[in-house]
Amino acid sequence: MESITETPNNVVEHEREIAALLEGLSQPGDVSLVFEDEDSGAEPISVLLVDVEPQSRLILDVTAAPEAVGGLRAERAFRLTGQAQGAMVATPPLTATPLDGVAGRVRFACGYPERLDVWHRRNAFRAEIGPGMAVAIEMDLASKGKTVHGELINLSLGGCLIRLPLGEAVDLTQGEPLKRLEAIFPSGQRFTTPGEVRHVQADDRWQQAMVGFAFNEATPRLERQVWFLVKEIERERARTGIEGKSLSPSALFKASDKVPEAPVSKVAKPRYATPMARRLAKVADFLNGQMLLLKQGKPIDSALLSRNADLLLGLLEEDREALLFASVCLIREPAVVQHGLAVAIRLADLLDTRSAPRELRKAILAAAMIHDLGKALLPDSLLESRELDDEQRAQLHQHVGWLAARANDCRWLDPGVFASVALALNERLDGSGYPEGKRGEALPELSRMAAVVDAVDAMGRPRADRAAWSTAAIYRHLLGQGQAYDVQWVQRYVRHFGIHPIGSLVRYSSGAVTWIHRLDAQRQPALVHVVRNQYSPNKRIDQWAQGRELAQLGSIEAGLDPATEVLSPV
Repeated sequence: MESITETPNNVVEHEREIAALLEGLSQPGDVSLVFEDEDSGAEPISVLLVDVEPQSRLILDVTAAPEAVGGLRAERAFRLTGQAQGAMVATPPLTATPLDGVAGRVRFACGYPERLDVWHRRNAFRAEIGPGMAVAIEMDLASKGKTVHGELINLSLGGCLIRLPLGEAVDLTQGEPLKRLEAIFPSGQRFTTPGEVRHVQADDRWQQAMVGFAFNEATPRLERQVWFLVKEIERERARTGIEGKSLSPSALFKASDKVPEAPVSKVAKPRYATPMARRLAKVADFLNGQMLLLKQGKPIDSALLSRNADLLLGLLEEDREALLFASVCLIREPAVVQHGLAVAIRLADLLDTRSAPRELRKAILAAAMIHDLGKALLPDSLLESRELDDEQRAQLHQHVGWLAARANDCRWLDPGVFASVALALNERLDGSGYPEGKRGEALPELSRMAAVVDAVDAMGRPRADRAAWSTAAIYRHLLGQGQAYDVQWVQRYVRHFGIHPIGSLVRYSSGAVTWIHRLDAQRQPALVHVVRNQYSPNKRIDQWAQGRELAQLGSIEAGLDPATEVLSPV
């Protein structure tokens, strides 16, 4: 609950009224302690008012609130606030002295108040979800046609704060109306209301997003629901940590065998299968956070971009094969993040064959990672359109200029590298590209190489107007497009990554369906993970093959599309 800072509606001085209100405050979980010398925004501390001795003293139990003990022992003035008889109640400033006599408990005595301040405005009520009190959240995004899963952080009459994976939060826009936000408690009880998104921010670790949600129907029914939930949440918070758990749990937080488990597991990003993929997911979190910044009108964070480019380059130097495979594992990330990381990794890996300096590869990685983030500022209707007219194409091309304007603070990033990669990889030799329609010799070598890497990855991903292309079809197409792409770089790409690159799903003549994890010097599969056999499609297999075992699988008959095969590398 929030600190009380506004003038109370009523000052109660009658002895019986004071006694009745204090009796209400003595119910488990209904009291918070706020030190007078704290900032107005300081977090209240949940304590227990375990005894009321009329006209004498109050007994507080702070066993579950060790952060309050030092201040109480130092006789710092504090107020007790809580809910009683449908109102918010606060004592005048009090001081306390320690009590002995109850083994294992930390208790203090304070004076009996001569008056109580009372607020009848219910928007003062707010409850924080404590450790071990997971409350799942579901939000319907009509604009995306999907349901987003999160976790409740706090609740008040005005709205709530929700934690989401960054990859889910990038779909939210400030002011966006939502028809359904539903909180699902462990008991199975659900609280459902419409409202709108107030703000979306990344947390300090750039791993999750905090989303403020405002309720837009302040009905009496909503007030009664929130009032009950706040009381039960505070009750459970006060109970947590008490030795022996002598207080009965709130019914909301007692799981029922008759109710399916709430989807709390969907709140945090599910773990990717390979260790390298889990490490790469941290870079993906950074990119998701940068999209949030761009949507809020803020620039790319220069220091974080440098740090994550260093991290990604370190992963590439540590184990390029594991990283190449990890880049196809990030299927839960937004498409623009998957694409940016894949292009960055393959571009830097391809360049390494020409003994490029480390700082150059870092700059290339950084530019490629963010090259498509400007698309976060484009309307969904444009990105999901099956056909684009000239006006829509011009609008789509704006994402390049928007990114350029938001990356001005990245002074460490070589401007030539940034321009060649982030701004010019959509240009074509015949002038058919964008944003400037450069052609021929106007395109530097790095831009030509980046254009090939970008095209291979983009064509291998499904789009609103077409399905994903197979690797073989992509190679054939690019090799036949010498007027637009540098064929020498297409050939180098094919030689470097092979006909069946790391991360490909292929079927062997024996019927084995495998993921390719490693290639030999001739760019042929050297290590594969067998996941099933086409002759037993319902039977999952978990076997690794190399050397003689790999030879026994036969020859590769076809490359497969993981989407249609209902298989995942994670």
